[in-house]
Amino acid sequence: MGALHLKLFLDLNRARAVAARRFDAELGAVHGIGLNDLQLLLALDQAPERRKRRSDLARELGVTPSGVTWMLRPLVKRRLVAGEASGDDARVAFAVLTEAGRRLVAEALPSARALAGEFLESRLDKSEVSPAAELVARLSA
Repeated sequence: MGALHLKLFLDLNRARAVAARRFDAELGAVHGIGLNDLQLLLALDQAPERRKRRSDLARELGVTPSGVTWMLRPLVKRRLVAGEASGDDARVAFAVLTEAGRRLVAEALPSARALAGEFLESRLDKSEVSPAAELVARLSA
């Protein structure tokens, strides 16, 4: 069974790479962001006060805290996200979605939804999408 488990992990990794490459190319051409950028911006857009601790972002995105710092750099440079120190604890840093970031999320979301639909519907039957979403959600929990 170990071989089947490994094949599943390798196939999941390849599927993620194929999807990310497609999203990066198409979202990048239209909105100047990739899939990881969109995921981070959406996490901030959905957060209370549109801000999150960097450590919470790392946990939510499934990356390390240094990975979040790396992901934030170009978004901060483009003024889509701002950094904010905590008034209570100097060790805590927040990422805050700016107004420009909010506008970009609002503009990119319809494109991302359409792209996700096209990508999945070209590979799955409509009846397979919901069960696949449930399985992936369980694996990413």
